[in-house]
Amino acid sequence: MGSQDIQTREAQKARFIKQLESRKAQLIGSGVSEAALRKDSQVKHFNSRIKQLDGAIGRIKFLEDQTQKLKEKKEEAKARAEAERAEMISGKPKQKKEKVKEEPPAAKGKGGKKGQAKAQAAKGGAKKK
Repeated sequence: MGSQDIQTREAQKARFIKQLESRKAQLIGSGVSEAALRKDSQVKHFNSRIKQLDGAIGRIKFLEDQTQKLKEKKEEAKARAEAERAEMISGKPKQKKEKVKEEPPAAKGKGGKKGQAKAQAAKGGAKKK
């Protein structure tokens, strides 16, 4: 199992970058072309390990961020509960939140007001303007 410590992962990444640069310098010193340099198995290995470590570091940072957000939410909820408890102890009546009833959206009828007048006329109680 890999380390979940971000400093360890950063150190591993730095080590692989150093090894990659060393390998590239060695190959360039021996006169290898850029195309052959990209095809070298050790260079590919170092690049893939660096890519893996970037992903691991990103995941660790994401989890730390999520943990921090959760901790803040818990602290807010705890503070809210303490405030409610203090209010209850002081004897003040708890203020009820008013529920606002939302009206259902108006039914879509055909023709608007003209259609209503025709419907009323068909029923026998015509409206005149």
